[in-house]
Amino acid sequence: METRKCPLCGGTMVKSRSKTGGYARYFWQPPWKSKTTGLLRPVLEATPWLCLDCGAVIAYIEDEKLQILREEFEEEKLKGVRT
Repeated sequence: METRKCPLCGGTMVKSRSKTGGYARYFWQPPWKSKTTGLLRPVLEATPWLCLDCGAVIAYIEDEKLQILREEFEEEKLKGVRT
């Protein structure tokens, strides 16, 4: 079972079971993207994680998509595009 440390309390977090069971299909849209451009889909999917100690549920995006998102943000920031 996949686990991670809770950023709020330091407790143990467990990943949601599957994409079809409790998966946040449409979670966040980058404010600088139009609905049809870019490498990523217009809306990012996130996996919810539950902290077994404090009860927080936090959505995380896959590392590969997060890296692309960081790069796109830095490019837009250099262009001076306001979000």
